[in-house]
Amino acid sequence: MDTEPEVISHALESVEFESFAQMAVTSTAVVRATVTEVNPGRIVGGDETAEPGEESAATQARDVTLKVTQTFSIDDSVEIPELIIVEEWGWDADGDGFQVNNYTWSEVGEEYFFFLGDSDSSDPIRQNVISTEGRIHINENGSLSPSAEEGSAVADSIDNLDDSIMSEYMTQLNDISPEDLPTPADMPEEASPGDADTPIQIPSDDPSPDLGTGDGSEPTPYPSAT
Repeated sequence: MDTEPEVISHALESVEFESFAQMAVTSTAVVRATVTEVNPGRIVGGDETAEPGEESAATQARDVTLKVTQTFSIDDSVEIPELIIVEEWGWDADGDGFQVNNYTWSEVGEEYFFFLGDSDSSDPIRQNVISTEGRIHINENGSLSPSAEEGSAVADSIDNLDDSIMSEYMTQLNDISPEDLPTPADMPEEASPGDADTPIQIPSDDPSPDLGTGDGSEPTPYPSAT
């Protein structure tokens, strides 16, 4: 299987956050964490007994293990284990690596802010990233690189911020009056058919051909011009 993504799949988000702050208050928690390990994860859709690369196999996820150093939530009621696993898209049926939108593959040793959404797993170690906009890379000099697309509201909202300012804002979430916080975004109650079991859900009420075939194996990757 590929060791880096070869193609970019484009998909519509069901929610376009107005800022990183709105994404933070919509998330169940935000964690600052370092990637310690990445492994091939579960096979999603198609014949789940097939081996990667077989024609009948579907998309295979990447399991990204994180060592959490800070956890932020509105009322500190959310407890996140020190080690958690999040999923991201990895390989198609041929073993070709791909990413979705601007969400590049997470790298071992790198530090990020992850915005977590509701998890449908009973295992607290298994957590979900809220959307493909829900990760911010912390560069060596402290500057931030969002997974949100360039020019998006989320990307623009962190322009000129660094990791210390971001951590300070997250820490102050409990001290800000509710009326002064951004209004949480309305998240879909459930994913559209075929998207419900994907590594990072991107359900949409307006299905696009770019979202895939609707058989559980989407999104279907295709070469990007970028």
